[in-house]
Amino acid sequence: MKFNLLVNWKIKAYLLTCVLLISFSSIQAQTSTVKGTVTGEGEALPGVTVLVKGSSNGTVTDFDGNFEITAKPKDVLIFSYIGFEAKEVSLNGKTTINVALTSDVAALDEVVVIGYGTQKKKEVTGAVVQISSETISQVATQDLGTALQGQIAGVNVVASSGAPGSESNITIRGLSSISGSSQPLYVVDGIPFDSDPKLSMNEIETIDVLKDAASAAIYGTRGSGGVILITTKQGKMGQMKISVDGYYGIQSITSGTDLVNVEEDLYVQFLSKATLNGTTYGNSWTPIEYNTLQLTNNSDLRPIVENDNAPIQNYSLSVSGGKDGLSYNVVGNFFSQDGMITNSGYDRFNVRANTQFTKGKWKINTGMGFRIEQQEYAAWNLILDAYKFHPYQNEIDPDQETIQTSGPGGSNSAQNRSNLAQKFQQTDVRDGDQFNANINASYKITKNLTFTTRAALQYGNNTRVRINPLFKAYDDEGDLIPSNVRSGVYNYSDRSTKTTWDNSLDYKQQFGDHQLKVLLLYSSEKYTFTSFFAQKFDLVSNDVTVLNGATLDPNAGSGKGWGQDKTTSLIGMLGRVQYDYKGKYLLSASIRRDGSSRFSKANRWGIFPSASAGWNVSDENFWEPIKNTVSSLKLRASYGTTGNQGFLDYSNAPTITIAQNYIFGPEGSDNLALGATQTGYANPDVKWETSKSTNFGFDFGFLKNSLTLSGDFYNTKKEDMLFPLLLPPTTGAGQNATVVLNVGDMENVGYEFAVNYRHKGNFSWNVGATFTHNENTITKMSGSNKIAYLDNSTVVAGVPNEDLVSAIAEGYTAGTFFLVPTDGIIKTQEQLDEYKNIVPTANLGDLRYVDGNNDGTIDNDDRIAMGNGTPDFEAGFNFSADYKNFDFYMQWYTSQGAEILNGNKAFTYKYGTNKDLVYQWSPQNPDSNIPTNRGRDHENYRGYTDHWVEDGSFVRLRNVNLGYTIPNDKLEKAKISKLRVYIGAQNPLTFTKYTGFDPEVGNNGLSTKGIDKGTYPVSSQYRIGVQLDF
Repeated sequence: MKFNLLVNWKIKAYLLTCVLLISFSSIQAQTSTVKGTVTGEGEALPGVTVLVKGSSNGTVTDFDGNFEITAKPKDVLIFSYIGFEAKEVSLNGKTTINVALTSDVAALDEVVVIGYGTQKKKEVTGAVVQISSETISQVATQDLGTALQGQIAGVNVVASSGAPGSESNITIRGLSSISGSSQPLYVVDGIPFDSDPKLSMNEIETIDVLKDAASAAIYGTRGSGGVILITTKQGKMGQMKISVDGYYGIQSITSGTDLVNVEEDLYVQFLSKATLNGTTYGNSWTPIEYNTLQLTNNSDLRPIVENDNAPIQNYSLSVSGGKDGLSYNVVGNFFSQDGMITNSGYDRFNVRANTQFTKGKWKINTGMGFRIEQQEYAAWNLILDAYKFHPYQNEIDPDQETIQTSGPGGSNSAQNRSNLAQKFQQTDVRDGDQFNANINASYKITKNLTFTTRAALQYGNNTRVRINPLFKAYDDEGDLIPSNVRSGVYNYSDRSTKTTWDNSLDYKQQFGDHQLKVLLLYSSEKYTFTSFFAQKFDLVSNDVTVLNGATLDPNAGSGKGWGQDKTTSLIGMLGRVQYDYKGKYLLSASIRRDGSSRFSKANRWGIFPSASAGWNVSDENFWEPIKNTVSSLKLRASYGTTGNQGFLDYSNAPTITIAQNYIFGPEGSDNLALGATQTGYANPDVKWETSKSTNFGFDFGFLKNSLTLSGDFYNTKKEDMLFPLLLPPTTGAGQNATVVLNVGDMENVGYEFAVNYRHKGNFSWNVGATFTHNENTITKMSGSNKIAYLDNSTVVAGVPNEDLVSAIAEGYTAGTFFLVPTDGIIKTQEQLDEYKNIVPTANLGDLRYVDGNNDGTIDNDDRIAMGNGTPDFEAGFNFSADYKNFDFYMQWYTSQGAEILNGNKAFTYKYGTNKDLVYQWSPQNPDSNIPTNRGRDHENYRGYTDHWVEDGSFVRLRNVNLGYTIPNDKLEKAKISKLRVYIGAQNPLTFTKYTGFDPEVGNNGLSTKGIDKGTYPVSSQYRIGVQLDF
């Protein structure tokens, strides 16, 4: 993909900043080489970090626990290793030193990030899980969802698409809304983001996930989907440290649908023509019989449409250090991914600069992030176009400018091939700039009281231009064939600004064995968005592909456009109290009051309380006899409420549209008059969605916390769910008019477990597993209608709304498939005679639909619930190991119990290109269970039947990496402190019964969950990389 972003002056400014930082140097005092060995529990410890205190000068021990480092005679060395207590040793002129580390029984005292603060893990009373940058780096990805998948119980991650630049869909503990987004709130360094902030993974220090409502309630209306707290890397005091990280790889499409070759296509059409026309088998004409020259073709568009071995690459440079109370960390990252479908790709450049200044009672943190991205989109439905292309047709050259054709169909064939050829010429590119900046200033008023103010700005700008070029098709006589796809230019742009300002007072006090923490906070947020769209058709020439280059004739219907502007505000007030006694008995309570401009004045404010408690049982005296075996046990319980305002803006305000035509006069009159009608219907009584959740959990630690086990059981009730319902035509609002109502209630019930074991020694290894089970049920639907079908939930593209299959219905999982069941194929005359009483036009070889209500008609009343795209359970398995200088990591993930509607199969059946159709029912193959191809519009290939349901379960090797770290003694002369090279793969193995592209499909919203209809396929990736520290 062509990438022009580096010419942007904004990037130049950031690169200049990085260069200036790198150019700093420091004068070194006289140093010497210090050697030694590090042991723990009597064994040599490889991989121990050895750091000169107050600097970035460091190294790690080798396989035998040995180390070498340059230091000054009076320096202090810090030795640190996971699972052991850090130790500081003064050199006092020594050049040889041996250190024995002590196992860290208090490993649970690691600090995790919670809403508006931090807390020791031992003191946490909610369901909070943290993963570190070390874990993220093992996955080697630039997608946040991929980094989380299988790592945290209760967090569901599914690829929305394999398209370059696409984001994974992340949900925490099931569906949180049926109309709005169910994605979590993202908070980066205290600043909320409504969607994935698309950070470079090299920017991230830790990711903390707040899963239960008691933890998320502190974010009020925005916490109903859970909260993901991201802390970016900060600089450390000492000498400048430079790190370089990069990888290069290729991508492959994992699977697909088998299509017919030209001989098989001939046979399928032979059967289809005979059955369609009712002629004797062998006496019908096929396209090839009209033109035998086409028998010499064996066309396949997939090699043209698909771009196998597409490159993917990522490079990162970071500079960090600090002196005199000021530390800094600057990260620059470039990521590029070519698409596996032609004319698609994604390029992104990220820069983040963080500083921290501490002096006296002041602590000031600043952060600035900038992202430039360019995304190229493949032509709409290009995959499906390749799948319906018959092999007897002439090949298409993506670079050709005209098409000539001959054979049956004449101009129609040329016109259809012209439409497809034009797609290869289409360009569709989005350019985006996003900038965010924040400042966080804390002042210690007294020893126990701190005031903090935090201000942030987010700015985004996007432009998208799609050009459908002028394309001409000619018949064999050289006559121009009109195209039914018009050339034209589509322009879209938007701009958004979001400002946030928080002010808080934080009070901490220790009263003997009692500890009290109080937080008071006021938060305000304002968001503005404006967009504009314009489109014009009929280009005069491909040399001028701008809006003004299209026809200007207003009578030709040559253009259209619209714009959108909106402003929303949110105000929140928060109070939180945390208490513990001797670190054993833990209590926490909070209450937040939010006001949102999205609601009418009567329902603008919502209150969201929460409470939680914990008991560190293992700190009790009676636990001492078993503490060597069962090192720790904490019991947790919580209750909390959160809200959701995720629905269309201004839904509480009606709109009236002018320019409606009304006919006045006697019957048959054509006198039109300009009028107005209400097109936007409002519900002034619409109110907050509310989630009420309870959670019970435990945290075990065994064998000095080498083995840990955590579990949670939860129940979340969603009340007053927001949903846009269709209005009857009698309202005068026109077709598909809706109004937002609080339609009903929903419940998520589930349990989740996480286990991890860590072994230290010459051969160190770590193994972990997660398990998640969630059950979703619509418990109440208001009004008389207990079922509502979801828009866009068709199985085959381009079919009427009566083919919608996913619905919300009382007593069922949201997004359940409601389908007409089938009972095999009509294979005998006796079966046909009986079935004709229901469907008089039926024939042998047709699908036999089940008349469930025995009314003699097949219609929507015969539909029944037949599965959904939500898995019964998910599990992850992670294993890592270190031996000498080698490291290994692998991650498995499984999803079991989901169903998939295979729309690709239905589509290729409909167009007669699926290889299965060679084996369709016919007099020569009377035992086949494949319905006869009777044409595209026949009932055999409608999407609302169970014939397309498949098991979507799968087991996948998600990531595997093998690395080697060059010994330090080989790097000293090059002033390199670490050099690691590695090879890795993502999605190299998948075990599934699903016959489509990939079982991770159709999760770009509830309506398409579990429906595979031309989704951009997920790829497998193979890469080689290097990590360098100076």
